[in-house]
Amino acid sequence: MRNLLLVLLLCLSFSHSAITLTSMDVAIDVNPDGSAEITENLGLLITTQNSIDLYKSGLSQNNLASWSELTGLQDARCHVDNRYVDISNVVVRPQPVYQCNPLADLCHGQLKITYHVDGYLDKNGKIVNDTGIFILDNYKPRTTRYSLNPSALGFEESGLGDVILGENERLSVILPDDAKAIEVNPLPEGVARADMKNLKEMSWKNTVLARFSIVFEREEGLDDEVLAFFTDSKDAIMQVFSGPEGIALIILIVIIVGGYLHLQTRVRKVVK
Repeated sequence: MRNLLLVLLLCLSFSHSAITLTSMDVAIDVNPDGSAEITENLGLLITTQNSIDLYKSGLSQNNLASWSELTGLQDARCHVDNRYVDISNVVVRPQPVYQCNPLADLCHGQLKITYHVDGYLDKNGKIVNDTGIFILDNYKPRTTRYSLNPSALGFEESGLGDVILGENERLSVILPDDAKAIEVNPLPEGVARADMKNLKEMSWKNTVLARFSIVFEREEGLDDEVLAFFTDSKDAIMQVFSGPEGIALIILIVIIVGGYLHLQTRVRKVVK
């Protein structure tokens, strides 16, 4: 009986998916509006023929829930906190197995996860405070300051709340082309503080990001400000006319214009 139980346990262990995480690369590409496109590449080691066949059977699946269940990996997820960011357009693109060793019954695989993150919107369409991957502050005309919201990240944390990047884990942040970095802490390895303003892409690997902070600014040209003014004005006018008072306003404008034209006609006749 004891031997039979041991055989059953061994069978269960071999049938379980033997897929382990070997590397994780998370890249945050920041958009000018403060939202971001995030790409995560998870490197996998797949052992046993059953697990290789299981991985191959899932290559047509592109949703995260299926792959999280199939691999049983805690890191098969979005590494952001959905309490602080609105996550959308999540797509998983599993790559075919490679570097296989038939004698050892092992292969390598990769999951590419892409998604969009933004702040939550209130009923007026404005970003809710303290949400979003970056917090925006229009502190002076035509200039916007962007500050990283560490709470929005979903990595392992130390007791002090610092981000922990484990072995073979990389985090990269790509700023907009016209951004000027104001503060980056800690600086990426090999980057001098004097070169910080020209920093557009930064990455950290296998480290603790103590007091993690990224602050950058973007300055809009005068043409952009004028265009934004007219766009906002047009939207405001369209919103007024499409509302419940729109028809009444249109009738009132027609009456006023018609009355003005009628008076002008009367005045011309009197003058003649």
